[in-house]
Amino acid sequence: MSEALALSVPQQASSVAVDALPRILRQTLEAALFEGLLDYIVVPARETASTWDTLYFSLGNADYTCPGRVRGFGRIRLQLAELTRIQPVARRPELEEVLRQLLACLPGDAERKQALTRELNQTRIWCQWNARELPPLAVRRELPLVALEGALREGHPYHPCFKARIGLSEADYQRYSPEAAGPVRPHWIAVPRERVLGAGAAQDPDTFAFRELGPALFQALRARCRARGVDPEQRVFVPVHPWQWQHRIVPRTQGFRPLLVDLGQPGDDYRVSQSMRTLMNDSRPERGDLKLPLDIVLTSSRRHLLSHGIDSGPVLSDWLAETVAGDVFFQQQPLVILREYAGLRVEETGLLSPSEPGICQLGALWRESLPSRLAPGERAVPAQALALMESDGKPFIDPWVNAYGLEPWLTRLFDILILPVWHLLARHGIALEAHGQNLLLVHRDGWPQWLAARDFHESVEYVENFLATPDAAPAFRRQARYADARPNEYYWMDSVEALRELVMDTLFVFQLSELAALCETHYRLPEPRFWKLVRACLARYAGGGHCDPARLRALGYRAPMVQVESLLRKKLCGVQPEYHHRVFNPLSEIARKEA
Repeated sequence: MSEALALSVPQQASSVAVDALPRILRQTLEAALFEGLLDYIVVPARETASTWDTLYFSLGNADYTCPGRVRGFGRIRLQLAELTRIQPVARRPELEEVLRQLLACLPGDAERKQALTRELNQTRIWCQWNARELPPLAVRRELPLVALEGALREGHPYHPCFKARIGLSEADYQRYSPEAAGPVRPHWIAVPRERVLGAGAAQDPDTFAFRELGPALFQALRARCRARGVDPEQRVFVPVHPWQWQHRIVPRTQGFRPLLVDLGQPGDDYRVSQSMRTLMNDSRPERGDLKLPLDIVLTSSRRHLLSHGIDSGPVLSDWLAETVAGDVFFQQQPLVILREYAGLRVEETGLLSPSEPGICQLGALWRESLPSRLAPGERAVPAQALALMESDGKPFIDPWVNAYGLEPWLTRLFDILILPVWHLLARHGIALEAHGQNLLLVHRDGWPQWLAARDFHESVEYVENFLATPDAAPAFRRQARYADARPNEYYWMDSVEALRELVMDTLFVFQLSELAALCETHYRLPEPRFWKLVRACLARYAGGGHCDPARLRALGYRAPMVQVESLLRKKLCGVQPEYHHRVFNPLSEIARKEA
Protein backbone atom coordinates (compact mmCIF):
# COMPACT_ATOMS: atom_id res chain seq x y z
CA MET A 1 0.00 0.00 0.00
CA SER A 2 1.44 3.34 -1.04
CA GLU A 3 2.01 6.14 1.42
CA ALA A 4 -0.66 8.13 -0.43
CA LEU A 5 -3.26 5.90 1.15
CA ALA A 6 -2.20 6.80 4.68
CA LEU A 7 -4.44 9.19 6.54
CA SER A 8 -2.76 12.41 7.48
CA VAL A 9 -3.81 15.33 9.63
CA PRO A 10 -2.34 18.84 9.88
CA GLN A 11 0.24 19.34 12.63
CA GLN A 12 -1.87 22.02 14.29
CA ALA A 13 -4.69 19.54 14.70
CA SER A 14 -2.59 16.64 15.90
CA SER A 15 -2.50 17.93 19.46
CA VAL A 16 -6.28 18.06 19.76
CA ALA A 17 -7.48 15.58 22.35
CA VAL A 18 -10.56 14.55 20.35
CA ASP A 19 -9.49 12.52 17.32
CA ALA A 20 -12.09 11.09 14.92
CA LEU A 21 -9.79 8.31 13.70
CA PRO A 22 -11.28 5.63 15.99
CA ARG A 23 -14.79 6.44 14.74
CA ILE A 24 -13.64 6.60 11.12
CA LEU A 25 -11.97 3.19 11.40
CA ARG A 26 -14.90 1.70 13.29
CA GLN A 27 -17.48 2.81 10.72
CA THR A 28 -15.29 1.73 7.80
CA LEU A 29 -14.76 -1.70 9.37
CA GLU A 30 -18.43 -2.06 10.28
CA ALA A 31 -19.50 -1.15 6.74
CA ALA A 32 -16.97 -3.55 5.16
CA LEU A 33 -18.09 -6.43 7.39
CA PHE A 34 -21.80 -5.63 6.94
CA GLU A 35 -21.55 -5.48 3.14
CA GLY A 36 -19.56 -8.71 2.86
CA LEU A 37 -16.37 -7.01 1.70
CA LEU A 38 -14.55 -8.87 4.49
CA ASP A 39 -15.22 -12.34 5.79
CA TYR A 40 -15.64 -12.78 9.53
CA ILE A 41 -16.41 -15.40 12.14
CA VAL A 42 -18.63 -14.75 15.16
CA VAL A 43 -18.03 -16.55 18.44
CA PRO A 44 -21.00 -16.09 20.81
CA ALA A 45 -20.35 -14.63 24.24
CA ARG A 46 -19.60 -17.33 26.80
CA GLU A 47 -20.44 -15.33 29.90
CA THR A 48 -24.14 -14.72 30.38
CA ALA A 49 -23.36 -11.26 31.76
CA SER A 50 -21.69 -10.24 28.50
CA THR A 51 -23.81 -9.06 25.60
CA TRP A 52 -20.85 -8.75 23.25
CA ASP A 53 -19.80 -11.59 20.99
CA THR A 54 -16.32 -11.86 19.50
CA LEU A 55 -15.65 -11.22 15.81
CA TYR A 56 -12.57 -12.61 14.06
CA PHE A 57 -11.42 -11.29 10.69
CA SER A 58 -8.23 -10.91 8.65
CA LEU A 59 -6.69 -7.94 6.87
CA GLY A 60 -4.08 -9.37 4.54
CA ASN A 61 -1.70 -11.42 6.65
CA ALA A 62 -2.88 -9.88 9.92
CA ASP A 63 -5.58 -11.56 12.03
CA TYR A 64 -7.77 -9.51 14.35
CA THR A 65 -10.35 -10.01 17.04
CA CYS A 66 -12.82 -7.45 18.36
CA PRO A 67 -15.88 -7.52 20.62
CA GLY A 68 -18.94 -6.89 18.52
CA ARG A 69 -22.52 -7.69 17.72
CA VAL A 70 -24.34 -8.74 14.59
CA ARG A 71 -27.53 -6.75 14.98
CA GLY A 72 -30.85 -6.40 13.17
CA PHE A 73 -30.57 -6.54 9.37
CA GLY A 74 -27.00 -7.81 9.82
CA ARG A 75 -25.69 -4.42 10.94
CA ILE A 76 -22.32 -4.76 12.69
CA ARG A 77 -21.42 -2.92 15.89
CA LEU A 78 -17.80 -3.07 17.12
CA GLN A 79 -16.13 -2.09 20.40
CA LEU A 80 -13.05 -0.72 18.67
CA ALA A 81 -11.24 0.10 21.91
CA GLU A 82 -10.79 -3.65 22.37
CA LEU A 83 -9.54 -4.36 18.84
CA THR A 84 -6.60 -6.79 19.09
CA ARG A 85 -4.15 -8.09 16.54
CA ILE A 86 -3.70 -11.76 17.44
CA GLN A 87 -1.04 -12.86 14.96
CA PRO A 88 1.86 -13.23 15.22
CA VAL A 89 1.70 -11.74 18.75
CA ALA A 90 -1.42 -10.43 20.49
CA ARG A 91 -1.23 -6.64 20.83
CA ARG A 92 -3.26 -3.46 20.50
CA PRO A 93 -2.61 -2.24 16.95
CA GLU A 94 -1.96 1.27 15.70
CA LEU A 95 -5.26 2.43 14.21
CA GLU A 96 -3.67 4.09 11.17
CA GLU A 97 -1.90 0.82 10.43
CA VAL A 98 -5.23 -1.05 10.60
CA LEU A 99 -6.90 1.46 8.30
CA ARG A 100 -4.10 1.14 5.73
CA GLN A 101 -4.44 -2.64 5.84
CA LEU A 102 -8.22 -2.37 5.50
CA LEU A 103 -8.03 -0.07 2.47
CA ALA A 104 -5.58 -2.47 0.83
CA CYS A 105 -8.03 -5.37 1.29
CA LEU A 106 -11.10 -3.61 -0.06
CA PRO A 107 -12.17 -3.95 -3.71
CA GLY A 108 -11.76 -1.11 -6.18
CA ASP A 109 -8.97 0.40 -8.23
CA ALA A 110 -6.28 2.74 -6.96
CA GLU A 111 -8.11 5.86 -8.14
CA ARG A 112 -11.27 5.05 -6.19
CA LYS A 113 -9.29 4.12 -3.10
CA GLN A 114 -7.43 7.42 -3.35
CA ALA A 115 -10.78 9.22 -3.51
CA LEU A 116 -12.05 7.31 -0.48
CA THR A 117 -8.87 8.06 1.44
CA ARG A 118 -9.18 11.74 0.64
CA GLU A 119 -12.73 11.80 2.02
CA LEU A 120 -11.72 9.88 5.14
CA ASN A 121 -8.87 12.32 5.66
CA GLN A 122 -11.21 15.28 5.27
CA THR A 123 -13.59 13.73 7.76
CA ARG A 124 -10.78 13.51 10.31
CA ILE A 125 -9.60 17.04 9.66
CA TRP A 126 -13.03 18.66 9.89
CA CYS A 127 -13.91 16.73 13.05
CA GLN A 128 -10.74 18.01 14.65
CA TRP A 129 -11.42 21.52 13.35
CA ASN A 130 -14.83 21.39 15.04
CA ALA A 131 -13.27 20.22 18.29
CA ARG A 132 -10.62 22.94 18.17
CA GLU A 133 -12.61 25.92 16.90
CA LEU A 134 -16.23 25.47 17.95
CA PRO A 135 -17.61 25.83 21.47
CA PRO A 136 -18.84 22.63 23.12
CA LEU A 137 -22.41 21.77 22.27
CA ALA A 138 -25.03 22.64 24.83
CA VAL A 139 -28.07 20.42 25.27
CA ARG A 140 -30.04 20.62 22.01
CA ARG A 141 -33.44 19.20 22.92
CA GLU A 142 -35.24 22.57 23.07
CA LEU A 143 -33.68 24.17 20.00
CA PRO A 144 -35.98 25.36 17.20
CA LEU A 145 -35.60 23.43 13.96
CA VAL A 146 -33.44 25.99 12.12
CA ALA A 147 -30.92 26.11 14.98
CA LEU A 148 -31.07 22.35 15.54
CA GLU A 149 -30.12 21.66 11.91
CA GLY A 150 -26.79 23.38 12.48
CA ALA A 151 -26.20 21.77 15.87
CA LEU A 152 -26.37 18.16 14.65
CA ARG A 153 -22.60 17.83 14.31
CA GLU A 154 -22.34 14.04 14.51
CA GLY A 155 -22.77 13.29 10.81
CA HIS A 156 -23.98 10.03 9.30
CA PRO A 157 -23.82 7.05 11.69
CA TYR A 158 -23.00 4.54 8.91
CA HIS A 159 -21.01 6.29 6.18
CA PRO A 160 -17.26 6.20 6.92
CA CYS A 161 -16.90 9.64 5.26
CA PHE A 162 -19.42 11.23 7.60
CA LYS A 163 -17.77 14.66 7.59
CA ALA A 164 -16.27 14.86 4.10
CA ARG A 165 -16.72 18.27 2.44
CA ILE A 166 -14.59 17.92 -0.68
CA GLY A 167 -14.21 21.32 -2.31
CA LEU A 168 -14.22 23.50 0.79
CA SER A 169 -11.19 25.34 2.10
CA GLU A 170 -10.93 26.09 5.81
CA ALA A 171 -12.30 29.59 5.18
CA ASP A 172 -15.18 28.07 3.18
CA TYR A 173 -15.88 25.58 5.94
CA GLN A 174 -16.05 28.37 8.48
CA ARG A 175 -18.45 30.38 6.30
CA TYR A 176 -20.70 27.65 4.87
CA SER A 177 -20.70 24.48 6.98
CA PRO A 178 -23.84 23.95 9.08
CA GLU A 179 -21.70 23.58 12.22
CA ALA A 180 -19.73 26.81 11.90
CA ALA A 181 -21.58 29.16 9.59
CA GLY A 182 -23.37 32.24 10.72
CA PRO A 183 -26.06 33.87 8.59
CA VAL A 184 -25.63 33.34 4.84
CA ARG A 185 -27.15 35.40 2.05
CA PRO A 186 -27.37 34.23 -1.56
CA HIS A 187 -26.15 36.31 -4.46
CA TRP A 188 -28.97 37.52 -6.68
CA ILE A 189 -28.12 37.29 -10.37
CA ALA A 190 -30.00 39.07 -13.14
CA VAL A 191 -30.23 36.49 -15.93
CA PRO A 192 -31.57 37.17 -19.45
CA ARG A 193 -35.25 36.27 -19.37
CA GLU A 194 -35.09 34.01 -22.41
CA ARG A 195 -32.50 31.79 -20.70
CA VAL A 196 -34.60 30.96 -17.61
CA LEU A 197 -37.13 28.15 -17.33
CA GLY A 198 -39.63 28.28 -14.48
CA ALA A 199 -41.44 25.35 -12.87
CA GLY A 200 -44.39 25.19 -10.51
CA ALA A 201 -45.25 28.54 -8.96
CA ALA A 202 -42.30 30.13 -10.83
CA GLN A 203 -43.68 29.57 -14.33
CA ASP A 204 -44.36 33.31 -14.29
CA PRO A 205 -41.03 34.42 -12.74
CA ASP A 206 -42.01 38.05 -12.10
CA THR A 207 -45.25 37.27 -10.32
CA PHE A 208 -43.48 34.62 -8.30
CA ALA A 209 -40.54 36.88 -7.37
CA PHE A 210 -42.84 39.70 -6.27
CA ARG A 211 -44.80 37.34 -4.01
CA GLU A 212 -41.88 35.23 -2.75
CA LEU A 213 -39.31 37.97 -2.17
CA GLY A 214 -41.74 40.63 -1.09
CA PRO A 215 -42.21 44.07 -2.67
CA ALA A 216 -39.21 45.67 -0.93
CA LEU A 217 -36.57 43.17 -2.11
CA PHE A 218 -38.18 42.80 -5.53
CA GLN A 219 -38.06 46.55 -6.13
CA ALA A 220 -34.54 46.78 -4.68
CA LEU A 221 -33.30 44.20 -7.20
CA ARG A 222 -34.98 46.06 -10.06
CA ALA A 223 -33.32 49.28 -8.89
CA ARG A 224 -29.91 47.58 -8.78
CA CYS A 225 -30.49 46.36 -12.33
CA ARG A 226 -31.14 49.86 -13.55
CA ALA A 227 -28.11 51.18 -11.64
CA ARG A 228 -25.97 48.72 -13.60
CA GLY A 229 -27.46 49.77 -16.91
CA VAL A 230 -29.63 46.66 -17.27
CA ASP A 231 -33.35 46.67 -18.09
CA PRO A 232 -35.09 44.69 -15.30
CA GLU A 233 -37.97 43.90 -17.66
CA GLN A 234 -35.58 41.70 -19.64
CA ARG A 235 -34.19 39.86 -16.61
CA VAL A 236 -35.15 37.17 -14.10
CA PHE A 237 -33.68 37.19 -10.59
CA VAL A 238 -31.98 33.88 -9.75
CA PRO A 239 -30.38 33.18 -6.34
CA VAL A 240 -26.94 31.55 -6.21
CA HIS A 241 -25.08 30.14 -3.23
CA PRO A 242 -22.08 32.44 -2.53
CA TRP A 243 -19.61 29.53 -2.70
CA GLN A 244 -21.09 28.40 -6.02
CA TRP A 245 -20.92 31.93 -7.43
CA GLN A 246 -17.28 32.40 -6.48
CA HIS A 247 -15.94 28.94 -7.35
CA ARG A 248 -18.16 27.61 -10.14
CA ILE A 249 -20.06 30.37 -11.90
CA VAL A 250 -17.60 33.28 -12.12
CA PRO A 251 -14.73 31.08 -13.42
CA ARG A 252 -17.02 29.67 -16.11
CA THR A 253 -17.97 33.14 -17.41
CA GLN A 254 -14.43 33.79 -18.63
CA GLY A 255 -14.40 34.35 -22.37
CA PHE A 256 -18.16 34.92 -22.56
CA ARG A 257 -20.08 38.15 -23.01
CA PRO A 258 -20.98 39.28 -19.46
CA LEU A 259 -24.70 38.52 -19.54
CA LEU A 260 -24.96 37.46 -15.89
CA VAL A 261 -25.21 40.53 -13.65
CA ASP A 262 -24.42 40.14 -9.95
CA LEU A 263 -26.85 42.26 -7.93
CA GLY A 264 -25.12 41.55 -4.64
CA GLN A 265 -26.52 39.89 -1.53
CA PRO A 266 -29.52 41.91 -0.32
CA GLY A 267 -32.47 40.37 1.48
CA ASP A 268 -33.04 37.84 4.24
CA ASP A 269 -30.45 35.95 6.27
CA TYR A 270 -30.44 32.17 5.91
CA ARG A 271 -29.02 29.32 7.97
CA VAL A 272 -27.22 26.36 6.43
CA SER A 273 -29.04 23.03 6.74
CA GLN A 274 -27.38 19.63 7.15
CA SER A 275 -27.45 19.07 3.39
CA MET A 276 -25.52 22.36 2.94
CA ARG A 277 -27.19 23.13 -0.38
CA THR A 278 -30.47 23.98 1.38
CA LEU A 279 -30.69 27.33 3.15
CA MET A 280 -33.39 27.91 5.77
CA ASN A 281 -34.73 31.42 6.22
CA ASP A 282 -33.52 32.80 9.54
CA SER A 283 -35.02 36.27 9.18
CA ARG A 284 -38.47 34.89 8.43
CA PRO A 285 -38.59 31.16 9.33
CA GLU A 286 -42.09 30.85 7.92
CA ARG A 287 -40.79 31.61 4.42
CA GLY A 288 -39.66 28.89 2.06
CA ASP A 289 -36.36 27.03 2.24
CA LEU A 290 -34.00 27.69 -0.65
CA LYS A 291 -32.26 24.74 -2.32
CA LEU A 292 -29.29 25.82 -4.45
CA PRO A 293 -26.67 23.89 -6.46
CA LEU A 294 -23.45 23.45 -4.50
CA ASP A 295 -20.77 21.56 -6.40
CA ILE A 296 -19.01 19.94 -3.46
CA VAL A 297 -18.94 16.35 -2.17
CA LEU A 298 -20.72 15.87 1.15
CA THR A 299 -20.78 12.38 2.77
CA SER A 300 -19.89 10.82 -0.61
CA SER A 301 -22.63 12.65 -2.53
CA ARG A 302 -22.29 15.67 -4.81
CA ARG A 303 -24.54 18.51 -3.74
CA HIS A 304 -25.43 19.82 -7.18
CA LEU A 305 -28.99 19.83 -8.51
CA LEU A 306 -30.07 17.70 -11.44
CA SER A 307 -31.78 19.67 -14.19
CA HIS A 308 -34.71 17.27 -14.37
CA GLY A 309 -35.21 17.53 -10.60
CA ILE A 310 -35.74 21.29 -10.77
CA ASP A 311 -38.34 20.82 -13.48
CA SER A 312 -40.05 17.80 -11.91
CA GLY A 313 -39.81 18.59 -8.17
CA PRO A 314 -42.96 20.77 -8.12
CA VAL A 315 -44.89 18.18 -10.14
CA LEU A 316 -43.89 15.36 -7.80
CA SER A 317 -44.66 17.51 -4.75
CA ASP A 318 -48.14 18.36 -5.96
CA TRP A 319 -48.84 14.70 -6.76
CA LEU A 320 -47.75 13.61 -3.29
CA ALA A 321 -49.68 16.39 -1.56
CA GLU A 322 -52.85 15.58 -3.52
CA THR A 323 -52.47 11.86 -2.77
CA VAL A 324 -52.17 12.56 0.95
CA ALA A 325 -55.04 15.07 0.97
CA GLY A 326 -57.38 12.59 -0.73
CA ASP A 327 -56.85 9.73 1.75
CA VAL A 328 -58.64 9.72 5.12
CA PHE A 329 -55.91 7.49 6.59
CA PHE A 330 -53.67 10.54 6.79
CA GLN A 331 -56.18 12.24 9.05
CA GLN A 332 -55.43 9.53 11.63
CA GLN A 333 -51.68 9.31 10.88
CA PRO A 334 -50.87 12.79 9.59
CA LEU A 335 -48.21 13.27 6.94
CA VAL A 336 -47.32 16.78 5.82
CA ILE A 337 -45.64 17.01 2.42
CA LEU A 338 -43.22 19.94 2.41
CA ARG A 339 -43.66 20.72 -1.25
CA GLU A 340 -40.94 21.90 -3.57
CA TYR A 341 -43.31 24.45 -4.97
CA ALA A 342 -41.19 26.43 -7.43
CA GLY A 343 -38.06 26.02 -9.49
CA LEU A 344 -35.87 28.17 -11.74
CA ARG A 345 -33.33 26.65 -14.12
CA VAL A 346 -30.91 28.58 -16.31
CA GLU A 347 -30.03 27.34 -19.76
CA GLU A 348 -26.26 27.70 -19.40
CA THR A 349 -25.13 27.26 -23.02
CA GLY A 350 -23.61 30.51 -24.21
CA LEU A 351 -23.57 31.98 -20.72
CA LEU A 352 -21.04 29.65 -19.12
CA SER A 353 -18.35 27.27 -20.31
CA PRO A 354 -19.68 23.73 -20.90
CA SER A 355 -20.55 21.61 -17.89
CA GLU A 356 -21.78 18.06 -17.37
CA PRO A 357 -25.01 17.20 -19.21
CA GLY A 358 -28.02 17.01 -16.91
CA ILE A 359 -26.29 18.93 -14.10
CA CYS A 360 -27.66 22.34 -13.19
CA GLN A 361 -25.03 24.70 -11.77
CA LEU A 362 -27.27 27.76 -11.90
CA GLY A 363 -30.84 27.35 -10.65
CA ALA A 364 -32.96 27.00 -7.53
CA LEU A 365 -35.79 25.13 -5.86
CA TRP A 366 -38.06 26.63 -3.21
CA ARG A 367 -39.48 24.30 -0.56
CA GLU A 368 -42.17 24.86 2.03
CA SER A 369 -40.76 25.41 5.50
CA LEU A 370 -41.92 23.44 8.51
CA PRO A 371 -41.98 26.23 11.13
CA SER A 372 -44.97 27.79 9.35
CA ARG A 373 -46.93 24.55 10.01
CA LEU A 374 -46.26 24.21 13.74
CA ALA A 375 -49.02 24.90 16.26
CA PRO A 376 -48.21 26.56 19.60
CA GLY A 377 -46.38 24.08 21.81
CA GLU A 378 -45.21 21.89 18.93
CA ARG A 379 -41.54 21.32 18.13
CA ALA A 380 -39.89 19.58 15.19
CA VAL A 381 -36.75 17.44 15.12
CA PRO A 382 -35.08 15.60 12.23
CA ALA A 383 -35.66 11.90 12.82
CA GLN A 384 -31.92 11.24 12.97
CA ALA A 385 -31.72 13.19 16.26
CA LEU A 386 -33.72 10.48 18.05
CA ALA A 387 -30.67 8.20 18.23
CA LEU A 388 -28.17 10.85 19.36
CA MET A 389 -26.52 11.53 22.71
CA GLU A 390 -26.51 14.91 24.41
CA SER A 391 -23.77 16.80 26.23
CA ASP A 392 -25.38 15.89 29.56
CA GLY A 393 -24.43 12.27 28.88
CA LYS A 394 -28.01 11.19 28.24
CA PRO A 395 -29.85 10.30 25.04
CA PHE A 396 -31.66 13.07 23.18
CA ILE A 397 -34.94 11.25 23.92
CA ASP A 398 -34.23 10.67 27.63
CA PRO A 399 -36.72 13.18 29.12
CA TRP A 400 -39.44 11.77 26.88
CA VAL A 401 -38.67 8.16 27.80
CA ASN A 402 -38.71 9.10 31.49
CA ALA A 403 -42.02 10.93 31.11
CA TYR A 404 -43.93 8.30 29.13
CA GLY A 405 -42.06 5.00 29.54
CA LEU A 406 -39.86 3.48 26.86
CA GLU A 407 -42.23 1.01 25.24
CA PRO A 408 -45.33 3.27 25.24
CA TRP A 409 -43.20 6.03 23.72
CA LEU A 410 -41.69 3.70 21.10
CA THR A 411 -45.13 2.36 20.20
CA ARG A 412 -46.38 5.90 19.62
CA LEU A 413 -43.23 6.83 17.72
CA PHE A 414 -43.57 3.88 15.35
CA ASP A 415 -47.21 4.74 14.62
CA ILE A 416 -46.28 8.33 13.78
CA LEU A 417 -42.94 7.72 12.06
CA ILE A 418 -43.49 4.45 10.19
CA LEU A 419 -47.15 4.22 9.26
CA PRO A 420 -47.53 7.31 7.03
CA VAL A 421 -44.50 6.27 4.95
CA TRP A 422 -45.65 2.65 4.94
CA HIS A 423 -49.21 3.50 3.87
CA LEU A 424 -47.96 5.66 1.03
CA LEU A 425 -45.95 2.66 -0.16
CA ALA A 426 -48.41 -0.17 0.49
CA ARG A 427 -51.71 1.52 -0.39
CA HIS A 428 -50.57 3.98 -3.05
CA GLY A 429 -47.40 2.39 -4.45
CA ILE A 430 -45.19 5.43 -3.84
CA ALA A 431 -41.81 5.05 -2.10
CA LEU A 432 -40.08 7.90 -0.28
CA GLU A 433 -36.39 8.10 0.58
CA ALA A 434 -37.30 8.14 4.25
CA HIS A 435 -33.92 8.64 5.89
CA GLY A 436 -33.29 10.62 9.04
CA GLN A 437 -32.76 13.99 7.36
CA ASN A 438 -35.83 13.74 5.14
CA LEU A 439 -38.29 12.89 7.94
CA LEU A 440 -39.17 15.49 10.56
CA LEU A 441 -40.93 14.37 13.73
CA VAL A 442 -43.28 16.90 15.29
CA HIS A 443 -43.88 16.39 19.00
CA ARG A 444 -45.52 18.09 21.94
CA ASP A 445 -43.46 17.76 25.12
CA GLY A 446 -41.78 14.74 23.55
CA TRP A 447 -45.01 12.90 22.63
CA PRO A 448 -45.02 12.31 18.84
CA GLN A 449 -47.83 14.17 17.03
CA TRP A 450 -47.28 14.01 13.28
CA LEU A 451 -44.71 13.55 10.53
CA ALA A 452 -43.39 15.83 7.81
CA ALA A 453 -41.45 14.64 4.76
CA ARG A 454 -39.19 16.60 2.43
CA ASP A 455 -36.84 16.27 -0.57
CA PHE A 456 -38.67 14.60 -3.46
CA HIS A 457 -37.06 16.03 -6.59
CA GLU A 458 -34.49 13.24 -7.01
CA SER A 459 -35.69 10.34 -4.87
CA VAL A 460 -39.40 9.45 -5.19
CA GLU A 461 -39.92 6.02 -6.76
CA TYR A 462 -42.91 4.09 -8.08
CA VAL A 463 -43.81 1.16 -10.33
CA GLU A 464 -46.53 2.09 -12.79
CA ASN A 465 -48.55 -1.11 -12.50
CA PHE A 466 -48.32 -0.99 -8.67
CA LEU A 467 -49.76 2.51 -8.39
CA ALA A 468 -53.23 2.60 -6.85
CA THR A 469 -54.28 5.45 -9.17
CA PRO A 470 -51.85 5.45 -12.12
CA ASP A 471 -53.82 8.11 -13.99
CA ALA A 472 -53.03 10.60 -11.21
CA ALA A 473 -49.26 10.09 -11.52
CA PRO A 474 -47.14 12.65 -13.40
CA ALA A 475 -47.05 11.88 -17.12
CA PHE A 476 -43.26 11.92 -17.29
CA ARG A 477 -43.05 9.45 -20.17
CA ARG A 478 -44.92 11.86 -22.41
CA GLN A 479 -42.36 14.61 -21.79
CA ALA A 480 -39.50 15.05 -24.24
CA ARG A 481 -36.92 15.01 -21.44
CA TYR A 482 -37.93 11.47 -20.44
CA ALA A 483 -38.85 10.11 -23.88
CA ASP A 484 -35.88 7.73 -24.09
CA ALA A 485 -35.57 7.04 -20.35
CA ARG A 486 -35.40 3.48 -19.09
CA PRO A 487 -36.94 2.11 -15.88
CA ASN A 488 -34.75 2.69 -12.79
CA GLU A 489 -33.17 5.76 -14.42
CA TYR A 490 -35.46 8.41 -12.96
CA TYR A 491 -38.59 7.91 -10.85
CA TRP A 492 -40.29 4.82 -12.27
CA MET A 493 -38.80 1.46 -11.34
CA ASP A 494 -39.17 -1.96 -12.96
CA SER A 495 -39.96 -3.92 -9.77
CA VAL A 496 -41.87 -3.53 -6.53
CA GLU A 497 -38.77 -4.92 -4.80
CA ALA A 498 -36.97 -1.64 -5.58
CA LEU A 499 -39.69 0.27 -3.71
CA ARG A 500 -39.50 -2.05 -0.71
CA GLU A 501 -35.74 -1.70 -0.60
CA LEU A 502 -35.78 2.10 -0.73
CA VAL A 503 -38.23 2.40 2.16
CA MET A 504 -36.80 -0.38 4.32
CA ASP A 505 -33.19 0.71 3.76
CA THR A 506 -33.77 4.33 4.65
CA LEU A 507 -36.36 3.86 7.40
CA PHE A 508 -35.29 0.60 9.07
CA VAL A 509 -31.79 -0.56 8.06
CA PHE A 510 -29.94 2.75 8.33
CA GLN A 511 -32.23 4.74 10.65
CA LEU A 512 -34.29 2.81 13.19
CA SER A 513 -31.45 0.33 13.68
CA GLU A 514 -29.50 3.20 15.27
CA LEU A 515 -32.36 3.85 17.67
CA ALA A 516 -32.51 0.11 18.45
CA ALA A 517 -28.83 0.17 19.42
CA LEU A 518 -29.33 3.21 21.64
CA CYS A 519 -32.34 1.64 23.39
CA GLU A 520 -30.37 -1.53 24.10
CA THR A 521 -27.32 0.34 25.39
CA HIS A 522 -29.05 2.94 27.54
CA TYR A 523 -32.43 1.41 28.42
CA ARG A 524 -31.54 -2.30 28.36
CA LEU A 525 -34.23 -3.03 25.78
CA PRO A 526 -33.03 -6.15 23.92
CA GLU A 527 -32.87 -5.46 20.22
CA PRO A 528 -35.17 -8.41 19.35
CA ARG A 529 -37.80 -6.75 21.55
CA PHE A 530 -37.35 -3.46 19.64
CA TRP A 531 -38.00 -5.17 16.31
CA LYS A 532 -40.94 -7.04 17.84
CA LEU A 533 -42.52 -3.65 18.55
CA VAL A 534 -41.89 -2.64 14.93
CA ARG A 535 -43.48 -5.91 13.73
CA ALA A 536 -46.47 -5.24 15.98
CA CYS A 537 -46.86 -1.78 14.42
CA LEU A 538 -46.86 -3.24 10.91
CA ALA A 539 -49.21 -6.03 12.02
CA ARG A 540 -51.72 -3.48 13.35
CA TYR A 541 -51.57 -1.76 10.00
CA ALA A 542 -52.04 -5.03 8.10
CA GLY A 543 -55.03 -5.94 10.26
CA GLY A 544 -56.63 -2.51 10.04
CA GLY A 545 -58.12 -2.88 6.58
CA HIS A 546 -56.11 0.03 5.20
CA CYS A 547 -54.60 -1.90 2.31
CA ASP A 548 -55.35 -4.95 0.16
CA PRO A 549 -53.40 -7.87 1.74
CA ALA A 550 -52.22 -8.87 -1.73
CA ARG A 551 -50.36 -5.57 -2.04
CA LEU A 552 -48.61 -6.17 1.29
CA ARG A 553 -47.60 -9.65 0.16
CA ALA A 554 -46.24 -8.18 -3.07
CA LEU A 555 -43.84 -6.03 -1.03
CA GLY A 556 -42.20 -9.12 0.45
CA TYR A 557 -41.26 -7.23 3.59
CA ARG A 558 -41.62 -10.35 5.75
CA ALA A 559 -39.20 -12.48 3.72
CA PRO A 560 -36.48 -14.18 5.78
CA MET A 561 -33.76 -12.47 3.74
CA VAL A 562 -34.00 -9.05 2.09
CA GLN A 563 -31.78 -7.08 -0.22
CA VAL A 564 -30.17 -3.86 1.04
CA GLU A 565 -27.95 -1.32 -0.67
CA SER A 566 -24.17 -1.69 -0.36
CA LEU A 567 -23.10 1.93 0.06
CA LEU A 568 -19.38 1.37 0.62
CA ARG A 569 -19.07 -1.12 -2.25
CA LYS A 570 -20.76 1.39 -4.55
CA LYS A 571 -18.22 4.02 -3.57
CA LEU A 572 -15.32 1.65 -4.19
CA CYS A 573 -16.55 0.03 -7.39
CA GLY A 574 -18.98 2.51 -8.94
CA VAL A 575 -19.49 0.76 -12.29
CA GLN A 576 -23.15 -0.05 -11.63
CA PRO A 577 -25.73 2.52 -10.49
CA GLU A 578 -26.29 0.49 -7.31
CA TYR A 579 -24.81 -2.48 -5.44
CA HIS A 580 -26.71 -4.76 -3.08
CA HIS A 581 -26.28 -7.60 -0.62
CA ARG A 582 -28.73 -9.80 1.27
CA VAL A 583 -29.27 -9.77 5.03
CA PHE A 584 -31.45 -11.51 7.60
CA ASN A 585 -34.72 -9.64 8.12
CA PRO A 586 -35.81 -9.04 11.75
CA LEU A 587 -39.33 -8.26 10.49
CA SER A 588 -39.74 -11.74 9.02
CA GLU A 589 -42.01 -14.52 10.21
CA ILE A 590 -38.93 -16.53 11.18
CA ALA A 591 -37.70 -13.69 13.39
CA ARG A 592 -41.15 -13.52 15.01
CA LYS A 593 -41.10 -17.22 15.86
CA GLU A 594 -37.55 -17.09 17.19
CA ALA A 595 -38.42 -14.14 19.42
